[in-house]
Amino acid sequence: MKPLFRRPLAGGLVVAVASCALVAGCEKTTTTTQTPSGTVTTTTTIAPSADASAVMGKVNESLQDAAHAVESSAAASQALTKAGNVIEDSAITAEVKTRLLTDSEVKGLHIEVDTHDGVVTLSGKVQKAAIADRARSIARDAHGVKSVDSRLTVDPAA
Repeated sequence: MKPLFRRPLAGGLVVAVASCALVAGCEKTTTTTQTPSGTVTTTTTIAPSADASAVMGKVNESLQDAAHAVESSAAASQALTKAGNVIEDSAITAEVKTRLLTDSEVKGLHIEVDTHDGVVTLSGKVQKAAIADRARSIARDAHGVKSVDSRLTVDPAA
């Protein structure tokens, strides 16, 4: 059996055992009364015993603790995913900048590179449209890049 199936099964088992304990731990009280006019009334009351109530309180606390653990686990998972995305974006930025700086045509000293969720944004000034095209191509070919947003402007004086 896979571990993923053990937890729901265990949770269901806890609830089933607690329910049986609650039913078995109930106290049944029957009261019979007669009014002055001669009417007889029988009242049956079923209530959990003090022990059963205590057990159910502990089960409730355990279930709340389990719910908090699941919420904490989800939050931790989201934080790890976010941290992983930031690390991946940083690696993409570093790779693109390195490729731009080492390319003989681009010489990317005047090109800013920013990456967010795999989308690379290039900004700055280049001397020719061909250099802007080459920079976009270099960025697009980097590992992990989803798309490239080029905000490069052509300025022959750059």
